[in-house]
Amino acid sequence: MDPLGYLVEWIAIYGIFGLFAIGFAERFLPALPSYGVLVTIGVAADDDVWSLHTAVVGTTIGSSIGAFGLYLLARGVGKKRTTALLYFVGRWIGLSQPRIDWTMSSLRARERALTILSQLIPTVRLVSPVAAGLLGTSALRFVAGVSIGIVLWNGLFITAGYLAVIAIPGINSSALALKILILLVSAELLIALVWRLQWRYSMRSDLGVSK
Repeated sequence: MDPLGYLVEWIAIYGIFGLFAIGFAERFLPALPSYGVLVTIGVAADDDVWSLHTAVVGTTIGSSIGAFGLYLLARGVGKKRTTALLYFVGRWIGLSQPRIDWTMSSLRARERALTILSQLIPTVRLVSPVAAGLLGTSALRFVAGVSIGIVLWNGLFITAGYLAVIAIPGINSSALALKILILLVSAELLIALVWRLQWRYSMRSDLGVSK
């Protein structure tokens, strides 16, 4: 069984539009494992369904437009309603309110760098466009930063799938995605620990408490 492989077969029917659509959809469907889909797209690139370059460009454009849509939504709906929605979605995807607040505080303090880096952190990458909209990040800066981050994220996993099928012909895409999930979860737990320590240190500093 290879459910991700079946999904990519459907995407392949629509070519570049399918790549665009899946990149766009992952912004609004947190349950869709973007890393797994991207890895499988990379596997398919070796089967001449599409080129590696086309896969990265198509998914990046779709995901960037989706992220910009969330950014505009946050700017248009208003701070109070958007913040409530952000907390609700955060609970659904496993982000606590303090972690969301820390994300927003970090974006405010180091806007340019963290707009890029936030796209490389699972779950955080889904809420960062909304956070940027709430903080009033300029549209040009947001688009530039988030696009770079998405290119890095998409390129990493698509290339991983492409190289994996070269090394192991006939590899099961879903099994490969599961192994990558384990690595991602481990990395996210480590990042969450570091962020929590930084947040506690920041809170102590704000209260004037010595370490």
